[in-house]
Amino acid sequence: MEVIKVDRKLVKLGNSIGSTFPPAILKHLNAKQGDNIEFVMQPDGTVTIKKHQKLTLPDGVDEDFINMVNQIVEEDDAVFKGLVNR
Repeated sequence: MEVIKVDRKLVKLGNSIGSTFPPAILKHLNAKQGDNIEFVMQPDGTVTIKKHQKLTLPDGVDEDFINMVNQIVEEDDAVFKGLVNR
């Protein structure tokens, strides 16, 4: 896929700052009004924008437990990656 650059202006929306998404970006994200968008800040200063994917957990799996595991994995990512080479 080719890289497409789209510029947008930030505008004041009440007490917040916001921007609009052009139709081509919404189509690429498969997003529509009311969907949640996830912003992932990268160490290099870039930000990845994705449509938030709601997962259905299996019976007996608690969402708080999954969130706790995700937090541990994020905090100790370097340790886990270091174990790969052992």
